[in-house]
Amino acid sequence: MSRSLHTDPYPSRAARRLDAPRGRRAAEPRVLRRRARLAEQQRLAPEQVDRPEPIARPTTPYPPPRLPIRESPARPGFLHPATVGDVTRLLDFFGPELRYGLRAVELRHAVGADRSGPLLAALLVPGVVILYEQPRPPWTVPGQLLPRSRSRLERAGARVDSAATSTRIDWPGTTLRDFLLFDGLLHEIGHHLVQHGSGRRTARVRRTADHERYADGFAARCRERWTAAAAPRVARG
Repeated sequence: MSRSLHTDPYPSRAARRLDAPRGRRAAEPRVLRRRARLAEQQRLAPEQVDRPEPIARPTTPYPPPRLPIRESPARPGFLHPATVGDVTRLLDFFGPELRYGLRAVELRHAVGADRSGPLLAALLVPGVVILYEQPRPPWTVPGQLLPRSRSRLERAGARVDSAATSTRIDWPGTTLRDFLLFDGLLHEIGHHLVQHGSGRRTARVRRTADHERYADGFAARCRERWTAAAAPRVARG
């Protein structure tokens, strides 16, 4: 059990600070109990301890401030596979640990992306995740995909057909939405957790390969939790 608010486990600290983002640490129940205990040990009445007044709580509970999720309409020929509602439901499912330290999620145009192939998402430190619009399926890309890239797309549910000079990629059902949410949004949140959890918001704290390995593993674990939670609903349906 942690003895300091500074060393609380990250999930506990996230929930506490999201619930009262401007709360004073001196007014935390744990701090007040500790002061009363010290007063008792010093043979002082707890009333004599110089303690701050607790923050008045409203009689009607209210939810913590919502994370801003902003959308720029997609251009002709493009779409946002995941809506603002999809992003909200996903973040609500995983709880405070994922939202802690995030400043916004933005659905943007992919203008100026200097790389081959569609760009899914990016993290702007500190704490802004960008989800880019995607070309409407099916996609046609020149040449053939590397085995690793093809395997990644097929694991996400894409149908990949290769010809001599090009590759066709189709996304049945909600597979493109899920690909953007997990391989895009949650992958970038994995990067955010590494930076935010270290206390160094903007300076890179791990090598690129280690950063990517953690973000990939984090997104995969989140997908497993989401799939496991959805399975009972499908069975009942």
